[in-house]
Amino acid sequence: MARPNRARGASSTLSFLFVILSLVLLVPLTSARAPDAQPSPAAEGELICHTDNPAECYPKVFQATHEFQVIRDDQDIPNGLHIRMDMTTGRKEAKINVPDEENPALEGLPVDSSMIVVEPEEGESGDAPPIPFAAPVYQAFGQVKPPKEESPQFYTHLDFIKKGPGGADLPFDEALEFLEEISHDMYYGDKIAENPETVHALLCLMASPSQAAAEDAAPRDQRAATIIAAALQNNPDATELVGNAWLGFLDAKCSAPEGGEGDSVTLREKMYAPFVPGEPLMVGELPLAAARAKARVNALHSLLRSPVVRDDFLVSRGMDRLLEVLKPGGEKWAAGNEWEGAQRKVAHLLLDTFLEEEFGATKGIWPTFRAAETDAGKRRAARASDEQWIEAVRVIKDRHPGNKGHWSAGVLKQLETLHKAQLKNLPREDL
Repeated sequence: MARPNRARGASSTLSFLFVILSLVLLVPLTSARAPDAQPSPAAEGELICHTDNPAECYPKVFQATHEFQVIRDDQDIPNGLHIRMDMTTGRKEAKINVPDEENPALEGLPVDSSMIVVEPEEGESGDAPPIPFAAPVYQAFGQVKPPKEESPQFYTHLDFIKKGPGGADLPFDEALEFLEEISHDMYYGDKIAENPETVHALLCLMASPSQAAAEDAAPRDQRAATIIAAALQNNPDATELVGNAWLGFLDAKCSAPEGGEGDSVTLREKMYAPFVPGEPLMVGELPLAAARAKARVNALHSLLRSPVVRDDFLVSRGMDRLLEVLKPGGEKWAAGNEWEGAQRKVAHLLLDTFLEEEFGATKGIWPTFRAAETDAGKRRAARASDEQWIEAVRVIKDRHPGNKGHWSAGVLKQLETLHKAQLKNLPREDL
């Protein structure tokens, strides 16, 4: 048996406290960046299943996109990601690392890159027990771990959202604020998705442009979009629930803004209507329009993870709505920087949904231009749509000359490559 060593114990304790203090000071201000590496193909294909329901499985290796997403406690984190951690909750989030990306929050702040090594206490072994050969990934720990104490206000706020304002604006806006804060938690994200009436109400609200209820609050449509995006982000269970109910959501009518009687407009009519102004606005109106578009695209990014939502979005010409974000109001005011955030969100959506398989995209679905299409009308319409996208991205790229790291350079290259591959096989009458 090892003899106690008080001096060493005190030293280890002080070292441990110093590490904790360093983390508290540094983690909110810096993001961990690891060297580039890729997980093995075998690890990427493994799933973690806590129940017998295959729909509740998720990848063993965290699959990053261009947006921060919550990392589950039992997921492996590949190298080369941009990782951040909330010191209050312990929740970790990660996204694809962009080496040249700047964080405005760190501007002017000193960064300490020193390393501290903490020796283990006596009696602690650094050797973990070996994992048996061919051990199953499945561990019966149950579903997403619920909080120690479930929020008593959660279901009350869900009811407020379902009922709509109806003259009770204060509790309704408080409910939006509450769900906006709690929807990032995977447990509550699942619970929101399990409540179809609330999800439908949030979707209707997101698709109904509104003004802010208070000077210090975002408009309700933006807050609803934020809740939807957060509840579904990196949460396949919640995404599948919403996807299974999607067509029913679209056919159901949305309540009037005041609550009460329906306004005879289905969610489908609202969802696929233009949400970017088609004409130039007053200067003071631009930030609100751009922020509304950014929030909507962010929600669509999460929604399109569902194959059902994605396929319906394509059939319903939803891509036309995204194209409008890249060229809002024509060239008269598209060159302003108000739209950069929303346009970057569109780029991330394209990469993660249609163009980059390593980020979870399903290639071959979009762009839709196919030289082999036998219907000449459809073939030419798809070609024209392709060329509109290429031109819109090229215009943005030309506004950032010399910036090879700008998203427009990579997206334009991929779109042009796919387009040229189809042009080579066009029938003679289309040449």
